Formats: sequence, structure tokens, C-alpha cells
Amino acid sequence: MSDDGITIIFNPRAGGNKQRFLSSILQRAGVKVELLQTTHPGHARELAKRVRAGRRLYVAGGDGSLNEALNGLLDAQIDGHDVPPLGIIPLGTANVLAVEVGLGVNTRAVASYINDPVHVWVRPGLVNGRAFFLMVGIGADADTVANVSLKLKRLIGKGAYVLEGLRNIAFPRHRDFEVNIGRDQYRVAGVVATHASHYGGKFIISPQASLTDNKLDVVLMPASGSLATARYGLALTMNRLFRQSDVSVIRTERLTITSHCGPAPVQIDGESAGKMPCEISLSPYPVRLMVPRAYPGVTAGSSSTQAEPLKIAGTAQ
Repeated sequence: MSDDGITIIFNPRAGGNKQRFLSSILQRAGVKVELLQTTHPGHARELAKRVRAGRRLYVAGGDGSLNEALNGLLDAQIDGHDVPPLGIIPLGTANVLAVEVGLGVNTRAVASYINDPVHVWVRPGLVNGRAFFLMVGIGADADTVANVSLKLKRLIGKGAYVLEGLRNIAFPRHRDFEVNIGRDQYRVAGVVATHASHYGGKFIISPQASLTDNKLDVVLMPASGSLATARYGLALTMNRLFRQSDVSVIRTERLTITSHCGPAPVQIDGESAGKMPCEISLSPYPVRLMVPRAYPGVTAGSSSTQAEPLKIAGTAQ
């Protein structure tokens, strides 16, 4: 593959330990890089938009930083530019995308991946015009993301989400949404439209979901209240949410969600992202995602998957 070098987008506010981890990865990989440091929210999106197509772009951060960079690449494509492949250096709280592609979160694994990536084509999801790699969540998970303490998140990481989730169980909010998929309508208290099988780390939310599929898996949770929220949460931690008798999983390219409980929050790739209502679909602009060789579907001996991007006229169907 054409390779004019490596660019890394990194948030210096990630903390000293994470900066040292990034330095140790690059030292082990033995590569020279162009390091672009972010200075404000949304900066990763601005920086990614300007990276030349011949380079390899990695984001050193969490799923939120990767989401910003993804949107920058789609901005560039909309403007008519070719874009570089995008890769992961997992420095975030949950690193769900790294888990999804089978990338180990240690120096040796990440350094090996940087030196020997493989490309797969991914059609990102879109919600109200914003792209996502992983999922859109509405209901208890979006409430948790919207209200989690950022100070506590910096101190205890994923534990902050656990504490906020427990608070949501103890003091549940009334949630009532209408999901429209084709001609079908569903009344639910929570919904996750996912392009990934994993959620919140290593938990399985929908085992058939895949980044390279041209469908989203829509997980519908109809029951509300403290007991239902606790049951769904426990089932998720046991990788059995999709097996709950009242939970449905529907595959589609497009859906809309409206709220019957006011302007409820929306979470995208683990970050709070505005309010309801929302329209969710797949982007007509695919991106190349760099993955480890162990990722399913990668053929032995290849340096890059040779599949062409989808030929899509107009908007996604």
C-alpha cells in the first residue's frame, strides 16, 4: 500500500501515564511520526480533515476521540478529497473499538499493529448527520453518559459509569420512545443501534453485529423502571441481553426514533451527543479502518484487504 508516513492525533490532556504509554509504544514500534496535539473539543475532527490521503492516521485516545477523527474524514470526503486509513492507539476509558477489532491494549500488541496493519472498509453510521463507528444509545445508557461526573471519570475510569448507572437504577427516569423501522413501529424504554458486537468494553450486546456489515443491529428494550433497568444491565454484563425474552434485535440500514418523554439525551460512541429526535442510517462514504491481522475476514498473507468501497449513488438506502 502507498505509505507516506504516519500521523498521530493525540490529546495531551490525556495525562502523564498515557503520554508515557504512547511514547513506549512508538519506541517499541521504531517509527517516526508526525504528532498532532489537540487543544480544544472538536480539534481532532479539524486535524483529521487535513491529513493527506497517502499517510496512515492513528488516533491516540478513546472512542470519543476516534469519533471526532472519523467525522473529520467524512467532512473531507464530502468536500471531494481522498482520505487516509484510520487506526487506533487505545488510550481511552473503555476502548470499545479496539476490543471490537481484537487489538490488545498493551505496548507489544499496539506496536506490532502499527507496523503491520490491514485495512477493512467500513460504512460508518450516521445520526442526525454525525458519524459513528460503534453505536447510538437512547434510554438508560444515554442518561448515564449524559450525567456521569467527568471528574470522577478521570479518577476511576469506567467505575464512574458504574456508579452513575446504579444511580439511574435507584432513581429511574421515565423514558418512552417510538422506533420506526420500515413500516414497523416499536414502543420502547431503551434502544441501542449498533454497528459493533461489543458494548462498554468486552460485553456482547449483539453477537451478529459487525463493523463491515451493511446493516445496523437495533436492540429494543421495552420495559421500564428500576427492576427492568437492573435486569437489562445484569444481562449485558453476562453477555445475555440479546437473549432476554422481551428484547428484540432487528437488522436494518435506517430507522427513526422519536420521544414521548421530552428532549431525552442521545449517546454516540460513548459520548453525549445532543437530544432526541434522531434519524439513524449508514453513511454513503466508506472509510478504511486499520485492524490487526487477527480481525475476522482478514486473509492470511495480505497487507491490505483489496475489497473496493461500496458504489453508492446518493444517500444510503
